[in-house]
Amino acid sequence: MNSFVVYNLESLERQVFEVSELEVQECNDTRNRLVKALDLEIIYDQIIEAYWDYKNKVNYWNLRSVSTPFADYTLNHEIRSSLNRLAFNLLNLSKLYLDWHFNESKKRCFAFELTADKNVEQAIISQRREIFDSNLNYAVGCNLRSHSQHSALPVRTFTTGVRYDHETYNRTAHFSIFYGYEELANMGVPKKRISKDIQLDLTDIIDGYVYAISQKHMLNRELTDLTVSQSRTAYVGMWQELIDQTGFKTFSSELHTNTEGPIGFSLEWFEVYDYLKSKHRSSIDYSGITFEK
Repeated sequence: MNSFVVYNLESLERQVFEVSELEVQECNDTRNRLVKALDLEIIYDQIIEAYWDYKNKVNYWNLRSVSTPFADYTLNHEIRSSLNRLAFNLLNLSKLYLDWHFNESKKRCFAFELTADKNVEQAIISQRREIFDSNLNYAVGCNLRSHSQHSALPVRTFTTGVRYDHETYNRTAHFSIFYGYEELANMGVPKKRISKDIQLDLTDIIDGYVYAISQKHMLNRELTDLTVSQSRTAYVGMWQELIDQTGFKTFSSELHTNTEGPIGFSLEWFEVYDYLKSKHRSSIDYSGITFEK
């Protein structure tokens, strides 16, 4: 028997109500929507943290390269090794996110799964197409992700050095991981989108790639916000009528089903969703930012 149990926290009394399979299913569906919304926020948080780790490490090696101006093959290995780990991790995490976001072959669309609204799915498809067509770094990043998983690590070579301005006597350190035309074409980037003399830096590629994912995530939030809010309210209040019947002033409640253990109705765990929305409140585009000293 499925039952909803209300416990009086001021005594040992409890009241048990029989509930239908339909009510249990509605409860599980509502909770699952909230779990799925939180899961996507967690995956996105992992991507951004991995992105920050990569950016920090590039800056670190930029500084180290100034301190070690001569060829050092051991150091070069450590540079490639650390950046490969970080870039590979970022690209793999992004694959997980993008498969949730929209995957035609797997018939997946996160926003549609939450809302069951075909217009929402179409909005996702339209933005996806527009981003791929307009953001070359994102398109390259998608090909690089597949190439890294099946053919070669993302960082094979890099260039580093210091440029001198003879007029101001300023020194500018540079650290670059370039991809040329042949490398881009070999990893599957459409040739019509790249020129013969193109030189794309890996950090610029990752900047544009993550920016595109952040745009997708902001749209996911926008399209599912009402559904998440309604599900949150429904989950907390769906058993309120039964709770009111008990007359208990202080209480706790659980749902007992035929197939799984007690299900509580506190949504403290879902506060992480609010935290992550606040932590990453807008899309991230670092491509045009210059940091002052």
